[in-house]
Amino acid sequence: MSEEVEVTRSGGIISALTLTSRVLGMIRDIVIARVFGAGIVADAFFVAFSLPNMLRRMLGEGSLTISFVPVFTEELETKPRNEAMKLAYSAFWLVLIILLVLTALGMLFAPWIARIMAPGFISIPEKIALAEKMTRQLFPYTLLICLVALAMGVLNSFKHFAMPSASPIFLNISLIASVLIFNHRFQFWHPGTALVIGVLAGGVIQFLAQVPVLIRYGFTFKPILELTHPGLRKIWRLMLPSIFGASIYQINFLIATIFVSPFEGGRSYIYYADRLIQLPLAIFAIALATAILPSLSQFASQKQWKEFEGLVNFGLRLVGFLIIPSMLGLILLRVPIVSLIYQHGTFSAQDTQSTAFALLFYALALWASAGVRIMASSYYSLQDARTPVWCAGIAMVINLLGCAFLTRISVLGFAGVALATALATGVNFLLLALLFSRKQISFQLQPLVKTAGKSLIACLPLIFFSLYLSRLPFWLEAGKILEKLIWVLGGIIISAGGYFLIAWLLKMEELKILGQILRRK
Repeated sequence: MSEEVEVTRSGGIISALTLTSRVLGMIRDIVIARVFGAGIVADAFFVAFSLPNMLRRMLGEGSLTISFVPVFTEELETKPRNEAMKLAYSAFWLVLIILLVLTALGMLFAPWIARIMAPGFISIPEKIALAEKMTRQLFPYTLLICLVALAMGVLNSFKHFAMPSASPIFLNISLIASVLIFNHRFQFWHPGTALVIGVLAGGVIQFLAQVPVLIRYGFTFKPILELTHPGLRKIWRLMLPSIFGASIYQINFLIATIFVSPFEGGRSYIYYADRLIQLPLAIFAIALATAILPSLSQFASQKQWKEFEGLVNFGLRLVGFLIIPSMLGLILLRVPIVSLIYQHGTFSAQDTQSTAFALLFYALALWASAGVRIMASSYYSLQDARTPVWCAGIAMVINLLGCAFLTRISVLGFAGVALATALATGVNFLLLALLFSRKQISFQLQPLVKTAGKSLIACLPLIFFSLYLSRLPFWLEAGKILEKLIWVLGGIIISAGGYFLIAWLLKMEELKILGQILRRK
C-alpha cells in the first residue's frame, strides 16, 4: 500500500471516530443550549472550560504530542523497542509531576484567572462569582486531558489512531448524561454543578480508556525517569517553541473572550459558531494532519526527501478537496444549520441570527485553518518548531489589532472577533507556505491550484441548492425540527452526491484514492 493510501486510510479512521465525537458534541451543545441557553450559567461555563481547553492545546496535543511523535518515531527507527520505551516512560512521569504542580496552582489562582479571561463579567457579581467557582472546579481536567495527549503521542507513533481519536466521545457522553440526569437533582455547588461533574467524569474515562491499548503496545507504566535521556532534551527543544506557538493560538482565544465579553451573549455566540467550524476542521484537516505526522517523521528520519515532498503536497491537495465544499456549505447554509442544531428551548431566533453571523466570518478562513494544520505537521516532522511559532506570532498581532478595531464597528460588534480571526488565520497559512521553500523542499503550487479549481467547479450543485434552501421561510421559526432536519440532511446528501459526481467526471486524483480505500473496506 502506498504511503498516500496508508495516510488516507488512517485519516479515514480518525475522521470516522472524530465525526462520531463531533456529532455527540453537537448533541452535547444542543442539550446545554436547551437547558442553559445563552445565559449566565452557559457564559460562565464556557469561560471556565476554555482554560482547560487552552492548556490542553498548549501542553497537550498542541505541543506535547507533536513534539513527542517525531522524536519517539526516531527512537523506534534507530533503537530496539525496549530502549525506545524508556523515553516514553521518562516523558510520562515528568509530565505527570509538572501537571500536578500546574493543576494545584490553577485551582489556587482560579478567581484571578476568571477575571482576566472575562473582564466583562466583573460588573455582574453573580456571573463573575459563578465563573470563578467553575474555573477552580474544572481545572483538574487539565491534568487528565494532557495525560491523554501524551498517550496519543505514544500510540500515534505506532500508527495506532483509533483509541486516541475515540477519546472525546467519552467526554461528550459524560457531559450529555450528567446534564440530563443531574441538572435538577444536584446543584449543591451552584446551578452549573452538572456541567462540572460531566467534565471531570469524562476526563477520568478518557484516560482510563487509553490504558489497555498502551499496555498492548508495551507501555506498562514502569517507574523509569531518566532526566538525562537525550530524547527528552530533543522533545524539550521542540516543546519550548511549540508551547509558545500553541500559547499564541490560545492567546488569540483569550483575546476573543476579552473582546466579546462586553456583548450580551457574545461569548456564547462565538463558542457555538466555533463549534460548527471545528466539525469539518477536525474530521478532515486535523484527522489528516494527525495521520500524516508519523509518516512524515519517518521519511525525515530516513532522509527520504522525495517521498516527504510528495506526501506534503498530497496532504494539502486532499485536505483542499474535502474542505472547500465544507466551507461553502457552512457559509451558504449557516442559518439553517444553526437553527436546526441550536434553536430549541431558551435559544431564540435572535440567538440563531447572531450565531450565524459569527459563523459566516469563521467559515471564510476554513481553507486557511485546514492548510495551517498540514503545514505545521510538516515543519514539526522536520523538528522545526520555530518557523510555525514566528508565523503564528505575526498572526496573533494581526488578530489583536483586528479585534480592537473591528469590534468597534457597529455593524460587526462581537462578530468582529470572528472576522479578525479569519484574517489572521489566512496570513498564518500564507507565511507558512512561503517560508517552506527555505527547507529546500518544493511546494507545488500548480497541482494545488488545479485541485482547488476543480473542487470549486464540483461545488456548483451545492451552491445552487444551498441558495434555494437558505431562502425557505421557516428557519427562524420555533419548532418544526423534523421539517428542518429533512431539508438540511437532504441538502447535504444531494450536494455531496453532486460534488462527488462532478469530481468523478473531472477525474480528480484525490477521489480515486478515497475510492481505493472504500473498495478495500
